[in-house]
Amino acid sequence: MVTLGLARISALVKSTPQTWKAIHVAGTNGKGSICAYLTAMLRANQISCGRFTSPHLINPRDCITINDSIVSESKFRYFEDLVKRRNTEQKIGASEFELLTATAFEIFESEKVEFGIIEVGLGGTLDATNVLKHKCVTVISKIGLDHQSFLGNTIEEIARQKAGIMRKDVPCVVDGSNSKSVLDALQKHAEETGNSIIFADAKSNELVNKLRDFLEPHQQQNLACVYEAFRLAFPQHAVSTESLASAARNVVWPGRLQWVSIEKVTNRKGNILLDGAHNPQSAEALSGFVQKHLRSQNKPVTWVLAATRGKDVSEMLKLMLRDGDSIAAVEFGPVDQMPWVQPTSSTDLLDTASKCGVAISSQFDASANVRSALEWASQTANEGPLVIAGSLYLVSNNEYTITISHTMSPSPPEHLIIVCCHGIWLGGPARGYDENEWLIAAFQKGETPTFIEHIKTGLQALKENQNSILMFSGGPTRKETRLSEARSYANLAIANDFFGILTEDETVDRLHSEERALDSYCNVLFSLTKFWSGYGAWPATITIVSHAFKRERLVDCHCGAIGFPLNRISFVGVDPPGMVDGINEAAIKGIVEAITQWKEDPHGKGELLAGKRRKRNPWNVPQTLFLNEDDRIRSGLHGEKPVCERGHILFFSQPSVVQP
Repeated sequence: MVTLGLARISALVKSTPQTWKAIHVAGTNGKGSICAYLTAMLRANQISCGRFTSPHLINPRDCITINDSIVSESKFRYFEDLVKRRNTEQKIGASEFELLTATAFEIFESEKVEFGIIEVGLGGTLDATNVLKHKCVTVISKIGLDHQSFLGNTIEEIARQKAGIMRKDVPCVVDGSNSKSVLDALQKHAEETGNSIIFADAKSNELVNKLRDFLEPHQQQNLACVYEAFRLAFPQHAVSTESLASAARNVVWPGRLQWVSIEKVTNRKGNILLDGAHNPQSAEALSGFVQKHLRSQNKPVTWVLAATRGKDVSEMLKLMLRDGDSIAAVEFGPVDQMPWVQPTSSTDLLDTASKCGVAISSQFDASANVRSALEWASQTANEGPLVIAGSLYLVSNNEYTITISHTMSPSPPEHLIIVCCHGIWLGGPARGYDENEWLIAAFQKGETPTFIEHIKTGLQALKENQNSILMFSGGPTRKETRLSEARSYANLAIANDFFGILTEDETVDRLHSEERALDSYCNVLFSLTKFWSGYGAWPATITIVSHAFKRERLVDCHCGAIGFPLNRISFVGVDPPGMVDGINEAAIKGIVEAITQWKEDPHGKGELLAGKRRKRNPWNVPQTLFLNEDDRIRSGLHGEKPVCERGHILFFSQPSVVQP
């Protein structure tokens, strides 16, 4: 049971200094995104900061970051234990959220951060975070009807609760797109408490104007609030908006209009949309995004839906569903440290959907089986649009965590290891050591041990760099099987227990398969774009693993053509045994010819190289740079030749496909 009040948290943090300044963020929707934007802008200006948001997605320590990185397990446990002992010894009786808030404040102090970005948990006036001592700016985002049992039955009552974070002589930034009744209630409270209010307007905001084409309307409003708050807190850093725009553009906020992969669970190739829309206001924003980006070809949407008990599910579904859509209803599991949060039953969810006046094409009651819901939805969607929504708590289910946990960390990996694949292992008792288990070309006879060495080399590189991921790259190049080269390499690594180099735990979320590449150029290009699609950023450095004799082709020709800086590339070459001594004149001629062809046609668009690519594509795997137009737009890529820099790539002329 949630009991609001400041007495317990005040006692809990009485001995905790707060030497840092704070930006306090309240509202119904957009609070987390505003905190993420603010953190990115502070980091872009080398200002140390802690961030405290809620609810958590995987476990409670996800709520606390230092300089945009989730606090370590050991540090979190140390300060959590310290706070819990204090709670027990002083018989305070603090709630789980109050304990978590106090833990965050202790960690911020220990890390000597300059600023804390703090999201309100529930309401404002009586929320545990409202014990902040040194607020420099407060922010109130979009307000809607939510948590009425705690905050009031009208939107004006809720607004007055949110307004409780205001402090005398501390400026407050308010989302100007709120209803007039909300704005009037906030203005009245400000006048009573001696506050000044700045109403943020996305239409005339300088920073928003730079990014308008890449943002949805509600994101524009959030960013307008952020810029006004940042300008008030750091006027000296807000003069030029270029660095702020770059920082904002690269923000990925987990669970909000986020593209993720469920391939490990369902074998679905394309990404799906994940959004934590959990009230009518956020459902309306999600519906607008889906209408614009997923329904453009008049395809029905398949939904995986969950909801917290007590939410206005009917209104949400009316906003999101359309005739012909399909639904898998599911119940999320227990939420760590929030036992009062319970799911709406899947039966009730489907019953409510049937009364929304929408013709549902098909439906599935998955009960509490998230994996079953995802498998059904993937099969029903058949690579069409698929959206998970209704509750962020669905994300914390253990069956689903593995598919998206790599997106939970605000700090993406910076190093990409690419293992270029050259054959397809079909499986078998020899675990790849019998060449008869492979599909290879005649000229590759005797080379399968080298392919295994490539896998081992990639795994070793992954072990040596903790801030890296490994990408096996290669499409389904044989008509005998739909199995891709990349997937077969991953299967072989697993079958051999990763050759004793890594444990399974060490590879979770660090091992990936890029399953479209049909030649060495695409090994590099598609691995880069898949890295971006997964992490919202480009790798700072890459390591390429292939045959030693392909170094010039892969590094100088391909990376040079793509524009990735050559001084940020490592190459590890492993040739078949005896190749150097036994290589014949014909082989040397072939190597030279290949390099000449790529130098003459750097992107492989001419008939010779494009023709080879087509012959290796019996299953007509798409060769577009991105699998959907929205990914291309979000990436900011323009044109044919990319120039890679940390965090972004610029293209100079328009490409849309690799092949003509």
